[in-house]
Amino acid sequence: MAAFNIGFGARTAVSAFQIFPNAVWKAELEGERVRKLEEQWGDVVLLIVDEVSFIGRAFFARMHYRLQQAKRRYFSERAKNPHAHWLGGISIILVGDFGQLEPIGDWSMCDTETTYQDCPKSWRCLWKHNVLGKRIIREQFNEAVMLKRIHRSKDDMWWTESCLRLRDFTCTKEGDWDWWRLHDLDRGHLSDDQKRYFENEAVWLCARCEDVGGRNGRKLAQMAEDEQKIVHRIQAEHSSKSARKLGSTAFDGLRGVINLVRGCKVMLTRNIAYLYGLANGTRGKLVGVVYGPGGIGTFPEAIVVEVPEYCGPAFYPGEPKWVPILPMTSCKEGTRLTRTQFPVVAGFALTVNKAQGLTIQEGVVIHLVGGKTFRPASKHGLSFVAFTRSESFDMTAFKNLPPWQDFARGRETDMLRMRLAFTEILQGMHQRTLAEHSCMDSVEAEREAHERWDAEQACKPKRRKQQEPLMPCPCCRAAS
Repeated sequence: MAAFNIGFGARTAVSAFQIFPNAVWKAELEGERVRKLEEQWGDVVLLIVDEVSFIGRAFFARMHYRLQQAKRRYFSERAKNPHAHWLGGISIILVGDFGQLEPIGDWSMCDTETTYQDCPKSWRCLWKHNVLGKRIIREQFNEAVMLKRIHRSKDDMWWTESCLRLRDFTCTKEGDWDWWRLHDLDRGHLSDDQKRYFENEAVWLCARCEDVGGRNGRKLAQMAEDEQKIVHRIQAEHSSKSARKLGSTAFDGLRGVINLVRGCKVMLTRNIAYLYGLANGTRGKLVGVVYGPGGIGTFPEAIVVEVPEYCGPAFYPGEPKWVPILPMTSCKEGTRLTRTQFPVVAGFALTVNKAQGLTIQEGVVIHLVGGKTFRPASKHGLSFVAFTRSESFDMTAFKNLPPWQDFARGRETDMLRMRLAFTEILQGMHQRTLAEHSCMDSVEAEREAHERWDAEQACKPKRRKQQEPLMPCPCCRAAS
């Protein structure tokens, strides 16, 4: 979705560098794959990487290998030394907030303490790439600019400041948690209308996959019962019985079974045509399921989805946002096992990881329930990402808000300590960068320049009218 919003041929890092999860790593691509790699990166001189908190050091080292191979024909000599021609000789800008979620199965760029003995055994095959990625970041990046202006929730400054306190776990029970609790669906002051809205219209953000599946299943069953609609149970087609037993991760996220009801919220799980808005994470509403001569119960020919962000050619007269989604076939890496399925799932609820980068204007319900050993509220970045998907506190509610002790426990995490230390290094780079490239050679000069800029912006007409939240909270407004 970020690639679509940016435009200009933006792509996901996985597809752009051909570094796919659960696939065997190949340092040197061959044949058609290397030709496409060279064609894509041949004229590139600047790469901007967004959501950098998701990019681990081992992944970054693999990006270096891909860029090195893509640009090799431009080098004066075909050096095989991985330290020569860093990052293919192109400039790179890393953008993002290290206070958000960490990489999955990789080391954060902020991690300065984990040793080979400390890391999980399944990660040790990546250790050499981790060391190389750490060296590249330390030696090749020497400028930084720290941005502090908040845009998503700038019209609700209390909520913005509360989320920033949560980011660093400096939030307090009286000043933050007690207020969050007022928007708990079971224990807060929300009216019946507000509760109905958050139940039927908002997107639920859950910490665990099983909670997402449970929420989606309950909503589908409720729609089928209340509106007397059919539940379309779509079984994937497999090349063999062995393929049927494998999970979705073996087939690039394609599920063995999906259940849908006409009118339900859905989400795409693969990039289909992201330049037109059909990307992994795109949300829409199911219009219908198109079956062949065999009728209901057979594998469908297409699924028609209404996608508000779609901006491509119209498929149906008078319905420019209706898009037919066709089945996709994925092959398990290194085998001939295949699965054919639609890259669509019910979208009433998402995991917090899936939601990073999204702005959910219809509002969110945050459901951070964990287990005996997994306390989501104390995990670095997870609660902060969940809290900042909406544009205001009015459009945020909680289901079973975790106890205050869970949030307070986040202050003790190793990742928070390492990230704050890493931020101090970036702050020093920030001061040196401004001193070198501007007249702001001190903290005071920077503050004065920012205040002048603020005053100038206040005099300019606003580009967009401040929008009233879809479900304003009169109790909160009366208290404020």
